[in-house]
Amino acid sequence: MGFLYIFNLIVGTGALALPKAFQTAGYALSVLVLLISSIVSYIAATFVIEALSVGNAVHVRKRRQEIEPTIEYDGRVLISDVVVTESGPSSFEISEKIEVSQMASMFLGRGGVIFSYLALDIYLFGDLAIYSTTVSKSMMNMICASINTSTVLSSDPCHDSWHLLSDRLTVYRVCVLLFISVCIPMIIIGITKTKYLQLATTLSRWSAFILMIFLASAQMVTSGPTGNPPVVNIHGFGSLFGVAVYAFMCHHSIPSLVTPMRSKSGVYGKLFCIYLLVLSFYFTLSITGSFAFAHVQDVYTLNFLHDDLTSAFYFICDHFLALFPVFTLTTNYPIVAVTLINNIRVLRDLLFPSGTMPSEEESLLEDDEERDPRRRNGNALKASDVFIPLFVIGIPTVISLVTDNVLMLATVTGSYPDKKTISLVGTELRDLSAVESLPLDINLRAFQFTKLLQRLKHP
Repeated sequence: MGFLYIFNLIVGTGALALPKAFQTAGYALSVLVLLISSIVSYIAATFVIEALSVGNAVHVRKRRQEIEPTIEYDGRVLISDVVVTESGPSSFEISEKIEVSQMASMFLGRGGVIFSYLALDIYLFGDLAIYSTTVSKSMMNMICASINTSTVLSSDPCHDSWHLLSDRLTVYRVCVLLFISVCIPMIIIGITKTKYLQLATTLSRWSAFILMIFLASAQMVTSGPTGNPPVVNIHGFGSLFGVAVYAFMCHHSIPSLVTPMRSKSGVYGKLFCIYLLVLSFYFTLSITGSFAFAHVQDVYTLNFLHDDLTSAFYFICDHFLALFPVFTLTTNYPIVAVTLINNIRVLRDLLFPSGTMPSEEESLLEDDEERDPRRRNGNALKASDVFIPLFVIGIPTVISLVTDNVLMLATVTGSYPDKKTISLVGTELRDLSAVESLPLDINLRAFQFTKLLQRLKHP
């Protein structure tokens, strides 16, 4: 079940922009770039799992050091009875969930922690902008006339009978504001993804993507391929690169999905099979879409709002696909927004430590003069707690109001924060945790031996 959730996590909004990127950059170049992106993403995912295992071992060692007796000399630990026994569970068994931000705090310095939070936060900002743009664009296409949706422009009228402020861009911006108005109450109450919501999202996602592959294939069989993508178009590499990276972004949620698994034996092999399945799924979706339509939309589901509705079946399927991003992303938006708000609050505390007393007992020791600056600092923190949610909601909303180009947003989000998060943070977590990956007794003895050498050299 955990690997099914990983599949659902990977196959998300980025898949809706892949057919457009394939048609722009050429199918041969797209296949190569997507293959390389999947390999790099898989390697980084194994790094995150390895760091998660080492993080569990570090926590086990700390608990054992608190229990086991130690012999100290001059305030330094010389001998410890903390060893790894051959019987019983391994210290490296993943039994405790440690988020990526926690692992960064364990293995990276303060600068590395700040960088990892910045990379994740920029990625989440891009996610929110993509969500609000995709949902609003889908709503606009549902409201406005769906005739010849592949060639309409933002300046075209929404309906011929509408006159004042009736262009599609205006309707789109109204949809952005309506979407944000619906999501704000859910953000305030802190909605979380329940088991049933996860199941409903999974079923709708599988149904939508399988339906898109089926309809595109059926259209090519009956009418022939109307699209003619080039083999290689280097001018489309930028968009292809960003979307390909964004389509495989899942590393920030791996600890939450891997930890609850009952059996973690062969986790790398099973994860490889998931990546292979996702890659095959992306290839099928993108190639059928790029050849089935002469002009692929940046939100691929909009291509299925046909000019001529041949039957009730196609009418239901087309409108289900058009509404698919609305339902799924509306439930995901508040969850991502709450996560981003919490991350920015942590980043605020890292950059600007409050310096407040941790307990009420310590505050009783202060006099009035010492307490007044603390009270002013607390008021400032309360002001920032109000400003941060407004900032988190406002920035993506402004971006969505300015542009409705989902492909461009996915390109920017994938090119910078996703690549930084995948390659640098994942690699650093793995490399800097290598010292901790030694058996606990060997690691501790090496540490003690180094300390003894230092004492002999500098008595």
